Amino acid sequence: MNPYKILLETFGEQVQLDFAIEEMAELTKAICKYKRKISSGDEGEIQSAINNMQEEIADVMVNMDQLCFMYGKQEIENIKKQKIERALNRAKAKISDIK
Repeated sequence: MNPYKILLETFGEQVQLDFAIEEMAELTKAICKYKRKISSGDEGEIQSAINNMQEEIADVMVNMDQLCFMYGKQEIENIKKQKIERALNRAKAKISDIK
């Protein structure tokens, strides 16, 4: 059975949404901490912040997979492709402006 279906059926939609919000907030905090540690120059602290960020990224990715399962993975993938294409077009325009 699909693990995301099991999680949804076990905990329900609202709990899954709350998990996603919580994990995204934790990733935001980890990114902010990493940005602060970069300026410290302490390689140990920087690596610790990177490790924390990696952990939080993994948590968010699991939650995003759950949300994709809940709200239409194919539709979300299509939107994602459009957004990547738009970002690439902006990057190409910026490169053209620089030249």
